[in-house]
Amino acid sequence: MDTPQKLSLGYADFEKIRRQNRIFADKTPIIYQLITEETPFFLSRPRRFGKTLLVSVLTAILEGRKDLFKGLWIYDQEYDWTPHPVISLSLAGLESDTSKDLEKRLNYALRLIARKEDIKLDPGAPGDLFLALIQELNIKYGERVAILIDEYDAPIIEHFNDTDIAIKMRKTLKNFYAALKKCEKERGFVFITGVSKFAKTSLFSGVNNLTDLTLNEKYANIVGFTIEEFDSLFKEHMEKTLNFFIAEKRYEKLRSIADLKKRILDWYDGYSWDGKSSVLNPWAVLSFFFNQKFGNFWLDTGSPTFLENMIKSGKISISDIFNKNFLTEDMNIINIDDRLNLKALLFQSGYLTIARTEYLDKGIQYFLNFPNLEVRASIAKLSFSLSDSIDPLLLAKQGKALLETLINRDSNGFQLVFKSIIANFSHRVFTYNESFYSMMFTLAITFSGQLCEPQREVEGGVMDLHLRSRHGDDFVIEIKYAPLPPAKDDNSKIKIQELMEKARDIAFEQIEQKRYYFCFQGGGNKIYKTALIFGGRSEILIDFQEARNWRLEWDESLNTAW
Repeated sequence: MDTPQKLSLGYADFEKIRRQNRIFADKTPIIYQLITEETPFFLSRPRRFGKTLLVSVLTAILEGRKDLFKGLWIYDQEYDWTPHPVISLSLAGLESDTSKDLEKRLNYALRLIARKEDIKLDPGAPGDLFLALIQELNIKYGERVAILIDEYDAPIIEHFNDTDIAIKMRKTLKNFYAALKKCEKERGFVFITGVSKFAKTSLFSGVNNLTDLTLNEKYANIVGFTIEEFDSLFKEHMEKTLNFFIAEKRYEKLRSIADLKKRILDWYDGYSWDGKSSVLNPWAVLSFFFNQKFGNFWLDTGSPTFLENMIKSGKISISDIFNKNFLTEDMNIINIDDRLNLKALLFQSGYLTIARTEYLDKGIQYFLNFPNLEVRASIAKLSFSLSDSIDPLLLAKQGKALLETLINRDSNGFQLVFKSIIANFSHRVFTYNESFYSMMFTLAITFSGQLCEPQREVEGGVMDLHLRSRHGDDFVIEIKYAPLPPAKDDNSKIKIQELMEKARDIAFEQIEQKRYYFCFQGGGNKIYKTALIFGGRSEILIDFQEARNWRLEWDESLNTAW
């Protein structure tokens, strides 16, 4: 019987993983497609998703180290294992506070590679040293040089909150990467990875034919664990973990492999770059089996800090995160000179993923959503500075129940479920205002897995929230907060009811006057004007009015005009 593979948590060196019999998902069929192409490639994926390991695998293949691949798909293929000179450079550890410091770090990294190859580099700027290193390696080996750059954007994204520094870092890197244009005869295979995708002209204007694999369907699963890979790689670890849970009486509802698998998929699956297939977050899955508990492992170690810093600095609000409709390929670009493209930033960083795609004459439209419970819990933590004591699985169930009461226009049920959701949160997070309750409602719907859109701009103004149910019904929701006096006696209770109903009437009047729902008419869907009123921690009122049919309104306006 084969020895079970060890967990590869924290391992990104392909040789060590193979020598130590650690878990490795065989991506060589996809990698084979890459290395047999001539064009330079670019791939954007979130942190902690296996980009560095992918670069390590490519390095081993290009160096001709066939022995490391025994038992993997590529080993038995008719591939020429001729060794090539390789420059493998990671910028993940080169974050700097000034452009001068970045130049020093780049030069040091290049000189380390040159020393290993017994090549002497004259003093110069990073781009000059990079070019010289490529040319000298080409002369030494008589072969084109493969160039692999991991986390090419790390020095920039660490300074998203300081545009001036970020622009200086970009300028330094642009000059550095310009060497790739100047050595087309000496360089061979080129592969560049990063978290973010900047406009080509801002960093790679000199590199011809840089092919972006980020949204390419053929390479959608090049990193991460597919469900099939998960089933194959973690069979022994699943059995071991389930037995541990049963013995320790943890997660008492998990009593079978099927139960455990479903829970793991709910937490860590759901990342998609084509809207069809999905992968599990490898860092999160490995962390789960290592710690033998569910948790927000990706947020703690893999998520870049820029989002939290931008929220704290007031550059973006939490409602901006939930306002996440769709993305097109030309929109999936970040330009730090202008206002940051938040949707692209959230997608590229792993907070959002492609839920489905729609093919239009003008191109592909990608509809976005949060991928899984781990990310939803991370968003909740960012939203309210919560501790890890919040149970995201419970919130997901409560969110689904709340969504059902909304779809069924069950006012009493809505009040009961929403109060149970509020009970999860400490009193210290409550601010008792409209924006807070709007966020609480949006968060609850988000945990249900339903797409919703707060603060949507329409012709009449900005509606509080729009939601489209699975049946296609549109809910145009206006949220109001009504400060209420304490209920001391029956008269004060009557007064509270009157204040809540008055706020409801104002909400309906605002929806009607500003025609928030007009943009949804004509689509054949039912439209419900929805007033959601909060009064303190315990008073909730929700009411619905069905909007008139657009066609009738249009006909009426024509009759009036005639």
